[in-house]
Amino acid sequence: MNHTMKLTICRVEGAMIRALGLIERRGFAVTSINATENEPAQQLELIIGLRSADRSVDVLARQIEKLFDVCSVSLLQHNESALELKESMAC
Repeated sequence: MNHTMKLTICRVEGAMIRALGLIERRGFAVTSINATENEPAQQLELIIGLRSADRSVDVLARQIEKLFDVCSVSLLQHNESALELKESMAC
């Protein structure tokens, strides 16, 4: 099953690696990553495409929220993710 997750993380050393490592350790395959920098707030916004056979993406979202440098996590519907990816690619 395919899922799309939107993460906002602090732009510090190792934050992205911790989030991606947790995703892979929980049995999800990362199929795409789109990163946008919010320079005034020193944050990165990541839109991550995920694939998993039978794992719950809701549990994964709650686990990622607990990481130290993660500001927010949200699951996107497939329609929303397509729109956001198109907008960010046009910039």
